[in-house]
Amino acid sequence: MLHGDVRPATDELLMTSEIGEYFERIYVIHLPERVDRYVALGRALRTLGIDIGGHKVRIPAAPRPSDSNQFPSRAVYGNFLSHLEILKEARRDGISNVLVLEDDAMFSRRMVKTQAALVETLQNVPWDLCFFGHSLKSELRGCPTGLVSHKASFIWAHCYAVNARVFTKLIDYMEITSRRPPGHPLGARMYIDAVFTHFRALNPSVITLVSNPVLSLQRGSPSSIAGHGWYPAIRWLHPIIDLTRTARDQLWRLTS
Repeated sequence: MLHGDVRPATDELLMTSEIGEYFERIYVIHLPERVDRYVALGRALRTLGIDIGGHKVRIPAAPRPSDSNQFPSRAVYGNFLSHLEILKEARRDGISNVLVLEDDAMFSRRMVKTQAALVETLQNVPWDLCFFGHSLKSELRGCPTGLVSHKASFIWAHCYAVNARVFTKLIDYMEITSRRPPGHPLGARMYIDAVFTHFRALNPSVITLVSNPVLSLQRGSPSSIAGHGWYPAIRWLHPIIDLTRTARDQLWRLTS
């Protein structure tokens, strides 16, 4: 894959990565034309001590379906296929666990500093799914910080991990949903975060850990799934919007 060089300069050597060492493979869902996201994610991963060009990181070819297959859009369907194919490849290769990232993921300073504690929990607590990025806020009040077991519904699937012991059950569910008619009460042809919501609700024995507080957000950039909205037509606004997004992202990274 041809992208700009995001490897660290000599004065920015990679630190030892607890998270990079723990996960057997790290997958990145990425469209090759989104060079901006690749560069930004490379820098974000470097704060965790992970080299985006390293041997553990895989960036599979993005599916390009010819139609939407009755998903909300062709892009939603392609994104769904990306997540599904990653899990199928990991199962086929006998991988014990995977970290899955979409290319707009960013990480808080807290995540960088607490890597050892996060990994210690993953090593010592049974888990099937783990979400470092999620939409939970008030639902986590009163919970300890770190990774906690939770059954509440939430959205986002841009930074999560899957344990091999749930690969087959999750893959089977995803494949079934891709064949059901839209609107099916058990879930059909959905956004990927809705897939996880339905899967967890239908499988209460699946152990889901979530970070408290949230440790990963999606970087402010035009969506490749939801479209670009109204602002591309007003070119003079682009620098202002980009600056606002960058300021918001930086503030969040520092303060969570």
